[in-house]
Amino acid sequence: MSENKFENVSSVVDNYQQTDELFDEILNDSHLSATWQRYHLMGDVMRGDTSDVINLDLSSTIASAIADEPTILAPRANNNVVDKLKAKVVQFAKPFGQMAIAASAAGLMVMGVQQNSADNDVLLPETQVVKTMPFGGVAEPVSLNFQQTSRTSEKQAFIEQQRRFQALLSDHHQQVKLSSVDVNSTTEQDKAAESAK
Repeated sequence: MSENKFENVSSVVDNYQQTDELFDEILNDSHLSATWQRYHLMGDVMRGDTSDVINLDLSSTIASAIADEPTILAPRANNNVVDKLKAKVVQFAKPFGQMAIAASAAGLMVMGVQQNSADNDVLLPETQVVKTMPFGGVAEPVSLNFQQTSRTSEKQAFIEQQRRFQALLSDHHQQVKLSSVDVNSTTEQDKAAESAK
């Protein structure tokens, strides 16, 4: 349908053109009469002339539109293509999974060794020293002796830190006592000076 016919219907609705030929054409053409109805409905809605309740029975038109829809049957996907795609994804992801498993195993081994060394520290007495004679006589190999000396030095450093903390704490207590004595003596001196006046 041409735009000119819709413009003619719009002009008739707006009372610009009113000829008998246009009215006859609108009445005889179902599409133009439906357009005429819609234009009048739009005008009524814009002016606020519609009723509060609009009864539209759309169920029959929707049911007929659904019945007229063609049925589309989709063909089944080719399983060979899907299987090839899955195989490519597995082939791509497999090395990453292996690396993740290896990293997890290495992490668990490190944690286990650290836990075992911590358990051994508790079980071994501090006086036990393993010392070996070097073959070349130049360098001492890594032994339990080195680890225990570092642990004993850590313990000595901790004890020294505790001694310093206790000294600072006792000094603080002494300063608090001296300042309270100074405050008491100044207040007594102030009271004596006031009573002398």
